[in-house]
Amino acid sequence: MTIHTSSSSPQHVAAHYDNLDRFYRDIWGEHVHHGLWESGQESTEEAVLHLSHRMAQLAQVGRGDTVCDVGCGYGGTSRILARNYGAKVTGFTVSNQQYQYAKARIDGDDALQYYCQDFLQHELPDASFSALISIECIEHIQDKKEFFRKAFQLLEPGGTFAIAVWSAAEDASAWQQKTLLGPICDEGRMPDLLTGSAWKRLIEDAGFTLTHEQDVARQVKKTWAICCGRLMRKVVTDASYRKFLWNDPAKDKVFALTLFRLYAAFETKAMSYWIFAGEKT
Repeated sequence: MTIHTSSSSPQHVAAHYDNLDRFYRDIWGEHVHHGLWESGQESTEEAVLHLSHRMAQLAQVGRGDTVCDVGCGYGGTSRILARNYGAKVTGFTVSNQQYQYAKARIDGDDALQYYCQDFLQHELPDASFSALISIECIEHIQDKKEFFRKAFQLLEPGGTFAIAVWSAAEDASAWQQKTLLGPICDEGRMPDLLTGSAWKRLIEDAGFTLTHEQDVARQVKKTWAICCGRLMRKVVTDASYRKFLWNDPAKDKVFALTLFRLYAAFETKAMSYWIFAGEKT
């Protein structure tokens, strides 16, 4: 586990995403998560959608299911779950900018509902969902044990889940922790980066039965070369990017550097990326 000392409260996480809203949408689009390349021939857009569909399939989402999407971001995966799989989806994000974007794209679809709220503070009834999905969100949560406890409570008996999480390599060196993983946590507003085995223990300790566990770092790491390339092109072609990075006092602009740290972390195998799925038995 790699721990940092800066605050990663829901308020700090929300401010991070709100401050960088334009840049996230420019560089990532409406899906603020990795792409998943399985054949290696997928386009960037196909790879990003592939991850959302993979999560839906692992969570066994089908028509009429009620799904909780924790860390829904701009609502991209929520819309896929509702419109491609026929599910009724409730999404959570702490970012007001993301919430407003997602809400504006409901377009009269009563299968979509969003909350701009810390998931750990929700007041939804127990056993109210048949599935739960979370893509690259739980890393921001300080009390991960509480997250899995609440996830277990929300699911009905037999309910399923799929989560995708950033992880530290089991054997990350002291140099990798100090130079890459620690700053990534700090700049990305994460209290820590757990190893795959630590994530697995949390899931099983909450009472879930795992049905799938896979480190897909090799299939997702291409994301960071693409993001770094997009950022560099923006810096060259868009004066507002240069102004933000070099003149603007915004603290969160350091995340631009983190893109390159993440590229290095995946290339040096300091980081891994786990997908877990399971059920409440």
